[in-house]
Amino acid sequence: MASMAFIDEHNEIAMLQKPKQAAGFHQIVDFLKSSHIAHALTVSPTIYIEHQRQFWANATIITENGMHMIKTRVCDKPLTVTEEVIRISLRLDDASGITSIPNDELFSSLTRMGYGGPLGVFKFSKAKFSPQWRFFVHTLMHCISKKTTGWSEFSSTIAYALVCLATARKYNFSKMIFSDLVSNMGNKKSFFMYPRFVQEVITHELTDIPHLVGVYVPKPPKGKVFSNMRRSAGDSEGVDTPLFPTMMVVSHTDEGNINRETKGVSPYPKEVLSEEEVEHMGTEAATTSASIEKDSGNINKTSPMATLNEQSFKGPWCQETKGVDSASSRQKTSTTKRSNDPSKEGNTSGEGEDKYSYYELMETMGNINLDILKQGKELEEMKLVILSQQVQITKLKKLVMKLV
Repeated sequence: MASMAFIDEHNEIAMLQKPKQAAGFHQIVDFLKSSHIAHALTVSPTIYIEHQRQFWANATIITENGMHMIKTRVCDKPLTVTEEVIRISLRLDDASGITSIPNDELFSSLTRMGYGGPLGVFKFSKAKFSPQWRFFVHTLMHCISKKTTGWSEFSSTIAYALVCLATARKYNFSKMIFSDLVSNMGNKKSFFMYPRFVQEVITHELTDIPHLVGVYVPKPPKGKVFSNMRRSAGDSEGVDTPLFPTMMVVSHTDEGNINRETKGVSPYPKEVLSEEEVEHMGTEAATTSASIEKDSGNINKTSPMATLNEQSFKGPWCQETKGVDSASSRQKTSTTKRSNDPSKEGNTSGEGEDKYSYYELMETMGNINLDILKQGKELEEMKLVILSQQVQITKLKKLVMKLV
């Protein structure tokens, strides 16, 4: 095998911390930290150069029972690598994931992301996105793709992954990574591909393996990546396209600066009526829906709907409806503290006063809008549940009438 080399900008460790430079990027960072690829983006094992060399020098591809696998040896120990082994080692949980989407959906999703480049071709420009989306693309390209150069453009593979993640669908990264490893075998331009992932597989699959002299140290993540994404305005024309509602993650920080993250409320109802049920609804369901919207708070406790109302309003959404109040109270507290700070009195130079950057203001507004959006979705979800129950009652009444 030809001499192989490590490529520093390939398979980097993702920058998912929030230093000062990350103002305006907190939402995309929170999203990536809560995604199913978070471990793969940040795992940082000790990478032994000799382990990597032996993995590739001894690797062969075989097929057993229709399944492709890589057979190799590291420190005289046999190692079999499959798509499932990669999935388990990197905690990807993407066996049900997809690897492509229809072209029209791909192009329409990129348009929603504010992509400013031409559509219809399968080479896309990172610079055509606004900063948060550009950081998203940058992270996928450098941390979980086979790319080694040409960092300003990306292919349809990364575009598919980008859209799937943004629309709350799982992309099968395990399959992609395995296929990339296979493509690197016997290639004239072979290199130490996915060194973080290969080492994680070796460590996970082989026990008591010796730690040999000589390690490769990946580039540590640095906060300047955020500054670079902000400066590289490209052709986004200064438009800051917001993230999709499916990407919003609520992050609360306590006094110990520990982030507690929960996924945003799904915009879709838990129960969806079938077409047959919709046909049965007719005018009675329409009347019921209008009645519920008008009098949902005044349902008699002795009626069959009383139990439903009591249970509904004791649901998890009641515990989360404090979002706006807590956000506004935090803002009031922060404002009070600033106004009572004697160091800021008598300052006419403008420094030390309430000054926020554009991105900090955008992030604060986004968080408030998210709290409001969550409450609206929760109310709509409750209405849909009540309406579904009313439809069932209407159907039962019709059955009773037929029996009578």
